[in-house]
Amino acid sequence: MNERKEDAVSPVVGVMLMLVVTIIIAAVVSGFAGGLAGSTKAAPQASIAVKIDTAMSTGMGPATPGATFTLLSGDSIPTSDIAIITYYTNKTGYVYKHDQTASSPATNTGGTYATTYRVPILNDARLGYAGSSNPLPDFGNYTWKTGDVLSTNPASSSQGLYDLLGIDPSIETDFGPGSVVDVKILHSPSGKYVYDKEVVVL
Repeated sequence: MNERKEDAVSPVVGVMLMLVVTIIIAAVVSGFAGGLAGSTKAAPQASIAVKIDTAMSTGMGPATPGATFTLLSGDSIPTSDIAIITYYTNKTGYVYKHDQTASSPATNTGGTYATTYRVPILNDARLGYAGSSNPLPDFGNYTWKTGDVLSTNPASSSQGLYDLLGIDPSIETDFGPGSVVDVKILHSPSGKYVYDKEVVVL
């Protein structure tokens, strides 16, 4: 008689155990998915203008090749959270790709009054003049706000633009007016682009 009772109970216990295991697994999966959703940051909403000019004037010397990035409107963006990714294809089909981040090497302007800064720098007098002894305007060290203009040639040096594009001007001779640069600005925390356009060089 006892053996019959045990045989009847065993399947019920088995089903209950399976239900418990299923519920636990479902809870773990749900919690993991919720954690992933909660950890994903939203990308900033911003309207951005990018200009690349082979004869850009800074008012501090001769016009030189340079680029500017202007935040026209939208959310403020810590530059430590973004990467400027550029692609330039020359006439032979060779593609120059470069990622500019907060950890990228600084540009050395060279010349008699050589200085270093990580482009694009923030043109803001309140932060002081960009240079070796003042890292505040360096890319990655400031928050980009509406109306702010970022520049690659604050000292009338073309080297900042070439560093941003990953181009050696002594080797690459095709780059000039009419060239097209694919510019993307990636918001790293969200993995989304806040800017993605082809820019025609002036």
